[in-house]
Amino acid sequence: MTAPLIALPSVRIAVGNAVMAAGLATLLASAGFPVTHQAEEDVLIVDDAWLADPEALADAPAVVALGSPEWAAILPELAQRGWATLPADATPAELLAGVLGAAAGLAVLPPAQVGLAEDGDPEDLPLSDIALTPRELDVLNLLALGLSNKRAARELGVSESTVKFHVASLYSKLGVQSRAGAVARGIGLGLVSV
Repeated sequence: MTAPLIALPSVRIAVGNAVMAAGLATLLASAGFPVTHQAEEDVLIVDDAWLADPEALADAPAVVALGSPEWAAILPELAQRGWATLPADATPAELLAGVLGAAAGLAVLPPAQVGLAEDGDPEDLPLSDIALTPRELDVLNLLALGLSNKRAARELGVSESTVKFHVASLYSKLGVQSRAGAVARGIGLGLVSV
């Protein structure tokens, strides 16, 4: 097994269901995430039991909330960094993407909850209308890992200007203007693999 390209964030699980907590801990640990029981985590995973007192989350650096779509209205006000709201039956890939996105300071929503833009840009398109080439998907995944254009070019065996071309194409297709925006949109659309 090779070492990850980035340091994975530590995660604390604070869900009411012991079976769910054990399953989350096993999944995260098997993916290489340090699971902690201390209050010094990078990401805190909670469930709907926290809806009774969401203000208790105010000190959490990044939050992943499982359950109610209601979290999408609450978390932007509370999370110090990033946040994610996912259904309780989120897939392992969605959960891992949510943890990574929240730790990176992004807002992560499942595709069904992503709002449509009002200005007629590519966010208005159905998910099936946003088609990325295989190379654009490779570049997007490397952006999600935080690689520079130069490092991404080295990883892909292409020139730096080729990577810049693909990044510009990603911005256009995803309707964003920054690397963070491209990664956030890619996570929201389920395009970024974890």
